[in-house]
Amino acid sequence: MGDGSLSQDEIDALLQGADDMLSPSGPSQSADSAAGGGALSSSEINNLRDILSTSMGAVAPSLSGYLGGRNLVISNPVIEVKSSDAVRTDFQMKTVQVSMNFTGAIMGKNLIVFGFSDAGVISSLMMGDESGKAPAALSEAHQSTIQEFTNQLLSSAATQFSGRVGGSINTTPAQLSVANGAADLQLPGGGDLVKITYDLSIKGMINSKLYHIMDVDLASSLAGGGYASPQPAMYQQPMKSQPGQVGISPVKFPPLDQGIAPSIGGNISLLLDVPMTLTVELGRTTQLVQDILGLGEGSIIELDKLAGEPVDLLVNGKLIAKGEVVVIDENFGVRVTDIVSPVDRLSGLQ
Repeated sequence: MGDGSLSQDEIDALLQGADDMLSPSGPSQSADSAAGGGALSSSEINNLRDILSTSMGAVAPSLSGYLGGRNLVISNPVIEVKSSDAVRTDFQMKTVQVSMNFTGAIMGKNLIVFGFSDAGVISSLMMGDESGKAPAALSEAHQSTIQEFTNQLLSSAATQFSGRVGGSINTTPAQLSVANGAADLQLPGGGDLVKITYDLSIKGMINSKLYHIMDVDLASSLAGGGYASPQPAMYQQPMKSQPGQVGISPVKFPPLDQGIAPSIGGNISLLLDVPMTLTVELGRTTQLVQDILGLGEGSIIELDKLAGEPVDLLVNGKLIAKGEVVVIDENFGVRVTDIVSPVDRLSGLQ
């Protein structure tokens, strides 16, 4: 226009162009965001992150005993809401997946996904291999141990969750399989899924990621119950006293099990057929190389134990008991006379 002013039609066209420039080309998915149409609100995501961080932080140390006493840390949950197809694209590599269902106060399927090498390290440590070297292929025994590890992880987590949602949560037996690629993943059914990525650390062995996948309904139920129940009151209000009487306020304490990590007992029937090496040690000594080279038939080696002193019984090189040598039908045997206490056995693992 000659006078330099804009008509209303031109103003509308410019505004429409600005809107087009500001509008995203498609839905974006980022860490700790509810992509895909807002399946979880930001407050639900925050609650879910808090309850997972607290619960896994309490559960992980109780599982260290399975790993030869090595410190286990599962932390920093990062939450994403994705479609099933989008989740599958994240797992093109070979993995080990273990599924378990929750029933009771909250219901739904959990899928825990380990990197194949990480699963091998964990199972080797559980089977007494202090080197923690991952096997080239997971044997049936290795798979049984990682399945039991995950069973204890999710069962203990369910105990932690129960206190938050105000109801009992039961679990089904864990089911393990090896996924050679995205197509083999046994994802929870339904629409969008919640993918949680944890930092997984085993001191001196693993510094990796652990993945936890659940359906949106389960995540929403868990997040909604995250802080629903108020903290128990420490004291009641004083009772009104009658003339000539002293008012007494009964004391109320919070439940003793709050904040205490669950024990690591559980069902270990899956490990009962794992072979272990039992060794009876009569004694030890230290010699110079020249003395060892000079050994021959008839040489006598003096050991560090006295005659009649108990011999040591070791399982995979770890002392578990002491006993005395006996003869049974012309064969040597050992009668167990003393069992090493659990405290001493754990100290030997350090």
